[in-house]
Amino acid sequence: MGEEVAMTEVPATHVVAAERRSRERGARLADLEALYRAEHPGMVRLAHLILGSNEVAEEVVHDAFLKLHGAWRRVDRPGAYLRQIVVNECRSRLRRLRVERRHLPDPPRPEWPAEVDETWVALARVRPRRRAALVLRYYEDLPLAEIAELLGCRLGTVKSLIHRGLAELKEVLGDA
Repeated sequence: MGEEVAMTEVPATHVVAAERRSRERGARLADLEALYRAEHPGMVRLAHLILGSNEVAEEVVHDAFLKLHGAWRRVDRPGAYLRQIVVNECRSRLRRLRVERRHLPDPPRPEWPAEVDETWVALARVRPRRRAALVLRYYEDLPLAEIAELLGCRLGTVKSLIHRGLAELKEVLGDA
C-alpha cells in the first residue's frame, strides 16, 4: 500500500519538440483564421451561385474549411485548394440532388421576391453544370483552364458548357 510511484523526467528534447509543435499549431491556426476571414464571404457567394441556396452554401463552405484544416500541412496554396474543395462539394451536392429528384416528386417552385434581379432568377433555371461554368467564368472571372480543372473536365467541354449555358440563359431570359 505504501508504494511510491517513481517519477521519470521527460527528456529536454521531448519538451522542446512539444513546444515547437505547439507553436507551429498556433501559427497554422492563425493562418487558417486569416484565410477564413478573407475567403469565407467569397466562397459562400460562389457556392450559393452554383447551388442556389444560401443555407446549403454555408454548410458546404463550413465543410470545406474543415477539410482544409485537416490537410493544412500538405497544402501549398490554401486559397486555391479551398476553392477546389468548395466546387467539388457543390458538384457532389448537385449529383446527390439529381439522384434524389429521380426518386421524389418535384417540389413546388419557390416564389422569388419581386426585388430579386431577373438575371439571377434565370441563372437558377440553367442546368447545374452549365450554371457552375457560367458562375466560375463570369462571376469568379476564372480562366477557362482553371474552370476545367475545378469542374474536372476538358477545356473544350468548359467552352461548350459556357456557350450552351449562355444560350440557355438567353432563352430563359427571352421567355421571361
